[in-house]
Amino acid sequence: MIPNLAQLAERARTSTGRPALFAAERAIDYRELASRVSETDRGLEALGVGSGDVVAVLLENGLAFAEILHAIARRGAILLPLNTRLTPRELALQLEESGARLLIHGSGPLADLAAKSSVRIEAGRSIDRFEAESGAAPALAAMTAARTGTQTDPTQIDPARPLALIYTSGTTGSPKGALLSHRNLFWNAIGSAIHLGVMPEDRWLVCMPLFHVGGLSILLRSALYGSAAILHERFDPDAVNLALDEEGVTLVSWVPTMLERVLAARGGRRAPRSLRCVLLGGGPAPRDLIERARSQGFPIAATYGLTEASSQVATQLPTLAASAGASGLCPIFGIQLNTIDGDGKSVRGRPGEILVRGPTVMEGYWNRPQESERALRGGWLHTGDIGVLDPAGALEVLERRCDLIISGGENIYPTEIERVLLEHPAVLEAAVAGRVDADYGQRPIARLVAAPGQRLDPVDIRRFCVDRLAGYKIPVDFVIVNALPRNATGKLARERIA
Repeated sequence: MIPNLAQLAERARTSTGRPALFAAERAIDYRELASRVSETDRGLEALGVGSGDVVAVLLENGLAFAEILHAIARRGAILLPLNTRLTPRELALQLEESGARLLIHGSGPLADLAAKSSVRIEAGRSIDRFEAESGAAPALAAMTAARTGTQTDPTQIDPARPLALIYTSGTTGSPKGALLSHRNLFWNAIGSAIHLGVMPEDRWLVCMPLFHVGGLSILLRSALYGSAAILHERFDPDAVNLALDEEGVTLVSWVPTMLERVLAARGGRRAPRSLRCVLLGGGPAPRDLIERARSQGFPIAATYGLTEASSQVATQLPTLAASAGASGLCPIFGIQLNTIDGDGKSVRGRPGEILVRGPTVMEGYWNRPQESERALRGGWLHTGDIGVLDPAGALEVLERRCDLIISGGENIYPTEIERVLLEHPAVLEAAVAGRVDADYGQRPIARLVAAPGQRLDPVDIRRFCVDRLAGYKIPVDFVIVNALPRNATGKLARERIA
């Protein structure tokens, strides 16, 4: 049986005094983190959280999030990290479908968002809410002052037990929860360690949201490795550059938009020598951006991953990333890749759908047996992404999930936006596509056909979207047309929209 991800106490014993986290301008070593997680575990027990319960978390990056993550892992519960940029309507759908029994949220705007989301849940089902301000442990521990909580034994958690439920659009436009087990995330951490190496003084800068699998996995990897994670509440290029120059950052994960903004704020200064790898994912990056970054000493390694595979799937080897012609991505340890044509036959050297197999692949989609079976048919995860495998097995990713829009690292599925637009009584037809954008990579734009006798006003349509879609999903342009572009078979020609 492999180790599970709840054994923070063992890490505290073997890494006494070593920093585990840097958050809010202070260092937390493994012994303190383990103590705070134990308190948080007792608090969750006092709130009635048991094995298998879904606990939703609506928090910015920070110590509280880390405490809750490790306590949930210890308790055998399931973490549902919520995107803080979603609307109450979007959050309510996830809370309702997941059956979450507790929602832990931040204060201020996040408390308001949590309250608005909770009241939208279907009648007859309530969800408990708990506010964690500066840290989860003190707040939760205060609840147990008058009682003795029964702590869980982290060594007794089955690695096959689910740990995280992360909502993603997957290969269709309907957001669904990818269920990731302790085993899935453990093997992703091991695969990443073998691929990138682990150094005794590694510090991984986390400036992407922890509600994304890319951010969440860094916290779990760091605890397994005994290395440190530097948590930034949100992405700020000036704060990132300061951390790079003064805090000994060795690893960082960015999307192309982040890299562009860091370079702009850096003003031509070279990367510090301590930085040994920059994982660049979240969609294709312009070649000139990568070349500019490398010319300034940034060790860029392109990477391909997805929520359903617990983050990293294939990554450039850091030692070869800057070599001429070394553009292929090598699967991390334990991962097998395949590409198939439209008939389901394996192909090499030409485009095909990317398939993934290995211990990091999700258990399935939450309460979606048919969609799980379709995505995992034949023992492979069918990603819907298009790529080319060379004879040596290196991958070049050509397109991400067909119509998927990747804007500033956020995945946006056109059909989700189209469904909202079609709810407007004056809209007869709607089509959404991504338009190339210098700052964000892509931004969504929409073409709309008015219903008979109706007049469409772009300002009104935008207003209609505000409380139904997260801001990054709202189209930046609404074009009113008489008909949508279609091909000879009548299928929407989305490539002609942008």
